[in-house]
Amino acid sequence: MKKALKITGIVIAALLILVIAALKFAPGIVRGYIVNNSEDLIGRKVAIESISLDPFSFTLSIDSLAVFEKDGETPFVSFEKFRVNVDPFDMFTGTASVSEIYLKGLYARVLQHEDRFNFTDIIEFLAKGDSTALDSAAIAAVTDSAAAKADTASADSAGMVNAAEIAEGLPFNISVKNIVFEKGNIIYQDTKVGSKIHLQDFSLNIPAVYLSNKQTDVGLSLKFADGGDLNVKVEANAATNDFKLDVNLKDFALACGKPYLNDFINYKDFTGTLSVAVNVAGNLNDILSSDIKGTVSLDGVVLTETSGRTLGVNHVGVGIGKANINENNYVVDSVVVDGAFAHIDLYKNGKTNIDVLLKKGSADEPDSAQLAADQQLVLGDAPDSTAAPEVKEEPAPAEKSKPLKAKINKLLLQNTKVSATDHSITKPFNYTVSGITVLGSNINYDTPCSINVKAAFPDGGSLNVKYKGALSNIGTMDAYVSVKNLALKHFSNYSHHYTGYPLSAGTLAFASENKIKNFELDSKNTIDIYNIDVADKDPNSNPEFMVPMKVGLYILKDKDDKIQFDIPVHGNLKDPQFSVGKIIWKTVMNLLIKVALSPLKIVGNLASTGAGAIGLDLGKNDEIIIDATAKTFTSEQYAKASKMTEALSKDKNLKLVFTQLYNVRKTTEAYRTVKLKTEYYKKTHGKENLTELDERAIAEMSDSDEGFVAYVKENGDKLDVKALRKELSTLAEGRNQDLLKVLTQQSSVTKKNIKVITAPANQLSSHRGKAMYKVSVDVQ
Repeated sequence: MKKALKITGIVIAALLILVIAALKFAPGIVRGYIVNNSEDLIGRKVAIESISLDPFSFTLSIDSLAVFEKDGETPFVSFEKFRVNVDPFDMFTGTASVSEIYLKGLYARVLQHEDRFNFTDIIEFLAKGDSTALDSAAIAAVTDSAAAKADTASADSAGMVNAAEIAEGLPFNISVKNIVFEKGNIIYQDTKVGSKIHLQDFSLNIPAVYLSNKQTDVGLSLKFADGGDLNVKVEANAATNDFKLDVNLKDFALACGKPYLNDFINYKDFTGTLSVAVNVAGNLNDILSSDIKGTVSLDGVVLTETSGRTLGVNHVGVGIGKANINENNYVVDSVVVDGAFAHIDLYKNGKTNIDVLLKKGSADEPDSAQLAADQQLVLGDAPDSTAAPEVKEEPAPAEKSKPLKAKINKLLLQNTKVSATDHSITKPFNYTVSGITVLGSNINYDTPCSINVKAAFPDGGSLNVKYKGALSNIGTMDAYVSVKNLALKHFSNYSHHYTGYPLSAGTLAFASENKIKNFELDSKNTIDIYNIDVADKDPNSNPEFMVPMKVGLYILKDKDDKIQFDIPVHGNLKDPQFSVGKIIWKTVMNLLIKVALSPLKIVGNLASTGAGAIGLDLGKNDEIIIDATAKTFTSEQYAKASKMTEALSKDKNLKLVFTQLYNVRKTTEAYRTVKLKTEYYKKTHGKENLTELDERAIAEMSDSDEGFVAYVKENGDKLDVKALRKELSTLAEGRNQDLLKVLTQQSSVTKKNIKVITAPANQLSSHRGKAMYKVSVDVQ
């Protein structure tokens, strides 16, 4: 008996030794077979350094595996180390257990040329082998088996099979843990356009995969070779198909998209970075119903045109409060654009630099030799692309989409600058608008919203635009435009081109109130020009309008050197012949021609003003008459003050002091009347915010107006004199700051040689003349 047991033990030990030996040496045999027969197996050359299987820990390890391209030398896919560990004893508990999957140094280079890839030949090789190995009966058996399994697996209404239910239908449990990929490199190249995306330090970490009602966490991170980091976190539940996705992309270099831009625009260079921090939550059964929120930002975006000039923006930030494609609902918390810059060039052929940019051209072409070699790896002996295309069934009609719900809670554009150059006229015109600010809130698609725009012009000019309307109905809106203190000398080249006379001086104020309903425009415009003057007509010019500018301007000016007129504009914006600019310009030209042909007007003007009407009439050289009840200045007052600063260019030691003077008692009475008129106007016209046109109407209101007189009797005593005087003091200080801001933008003027103040209280009380700025000269 003992001898039998001993023999049995020896036999079992021998068998175990044989099994262990087989497990030890079998991987080497497998390695040799794969390496020697790889071209017969997959149509590619394969190199493997070693394969080992630990019979005690049940760990399979593969060192340095590489699958080569069709040339047999260039790596296609490779890795440094692969390890998988299984626990076969868990099968006795009904569990197929994988305790570790480890992959280090994964390398993959994917090349694409149109619809073919550098692995398409492998798929075609395997498909060809399968089709010859399987007979029709076997194919039918496989098909029937697959259909039977598909019938038993549960699917939701969208056709999504539930992984947890599939796992429950298996005769054993599945457990996969510790999935780790590290230090991977993945390269994608489109050989048709020459693009390349290189993912460096690719890593993946999955602690465990659960095919049950338990959360599976996936972490992925990588770097882009051209710049940028990507981190992705996924939480998924196989039982409910619920998922959460967090994507964090930081400083992704937009330059990697340059090859694709070549198909659309003609440019020299493109730089900038993209950052994204987005969270997506939803269910795999209905991905389009997922809720998306987060932030998207662009920084340092610069597009360099072929001319060398640039367009771009320092920062664009978008905060996404909610985005749901299925509900067609989009809520944007904020859109912030900071430091945008652009230029517009108009050429004689009617084209602009935007037309040149959008014209398809050749920018930086990729290396043609390398591109051809890469294309050959992809195409090889690819099937004839001229073969008849596959006939596709007509898609079913799409369901009617839900109405769009879009809202921007905050819109801010700041520190923006735009320059324009017009090469279509005799002498090119160049102008820069800076300090552009756009502010809006609660901007939505269906209901009216308000947007305000401000901008600065050279030499202290300003622009203010107020818009109210609904984005869903652009044919109906209200828009108010106000331009103040616009220096006309910058537009001299236009005047020279259209009339032959260059502009030498002048300031302009413009106010326009526009109401549009169903694209029908009703516009009220007023133009106020001060001290406009032109040089002698250029004898070599060929102007579009034969206008006697000097005579016309001389007649249009009143005794204070001002020109003021109104231009009503009406028309349909959809009419291709309609142009607001042409209407205004034609009106001005017709007015100049009309007055220039009136000899009686000339005689009357000469008799009333004399030769002193020609040129700039400042009255007394040390005074600028103002309205002490007004918040700001007229174009005339701005121009007179700016004219006085010319003395500073004569001597750097000079200093100008502008001292504001007004009689407190008389001004308080006048301001009381202005306040009452303003309140009366607001009440009778139902307005809360007033425009320049409203203020002009208030100024022209008669003191004896019956309605106003009755209003004064009822409300006149409600205004407190002390409060009025305090408001006047605030207005005076505001005028000082406004005047100082404009004057310091003139040439030769600094904060050291200019000073704007209000006279002391005792001087204000004793002042008997008109409200004014008294200008004195001092030496620094």
